[in-house]
Amino acid sequence: MKFNGYLKLRIGEALNLKPTTFSRRHTVIFNKAPQILDPYIVVKVDDVKVGQTHTKQRTNMPTYNEEFCLNVNDGKQIELAVFHDTPIGYDDFVANCTIQFEDLIKTSNTGETFDGWMDLEPEGKVYVLITLTGSFTDDVAVIKENTHKQFTRTRQGAVRRRIHQVNGHKFMSTFLRQPTFCFHCKEFIWGVFGKQGYQCQVCTCVVHKRCHQLVVTVCPRMKKSTKEQVTDGLP
Repeated sequence: MKFNGYLKLRIGEALNLKPTTFSRRHTVIFNKAPQILDPYIVVKVDDVKVGQTHTKQRTNMPTYNEEFCLNVNDGKQIELAVFHDTPIGYDDFVANCTIQFEDLIKTSNTGETFDGWMDLEPEGKVYVLITLTGSFTDDVAVIKENTHKQFTRTRQGAVRRRIHQVNGHKFMSTFLRQPTFCFHCKEFIWGVFGKQGYQCQVCTCVVHKRCHQLVVTVCPRMKKSTKEQVTDGLP
């Protein structure tokens, strides 16, 4: 199902945000105190950035109360991605979640607002309110020409890298500064200085770009999160 119409999304607050293992690699090496984040949230519709919140300084439980309104053409999903605003280089990925438009079909044109906490992976929660005004179409029944989507892009350079999710891993392109073996095929990735590979922002494993979709091993950090959730639910 695809949504065509008007989307109003309000991001309230986020709780329990934590730096990933990858972003804490220098903290572990130099025995520094746990990192406090400067988080902001990027909003995407079908992998196209449509906006982002302001950055909140030094907090792992930020409050935003910011609203995003836009027209959507053949929309399938909304992604909310949390990043830590770093002073130099790429901003650090923190967590993300996706919301399927078809899961919101009951609220379309009813005047009702979807509101609630969305679980972020690998850690945290975000509170959202979503209102849809428009219609849903069946992919099989309706064939439409691709519509070119143009959205305002502010500070795009900070989130230029795409998140590739495979079996719990969250791969992002990164430059490698030393010889590195591919987690999947076990061959060298690094050939010349500055070779680019895909690195999981959760467990830090590295793969060739050509290998990232072939990874069948579930991210060990995601396994741990699932185990902790099950344990927490026991009496």
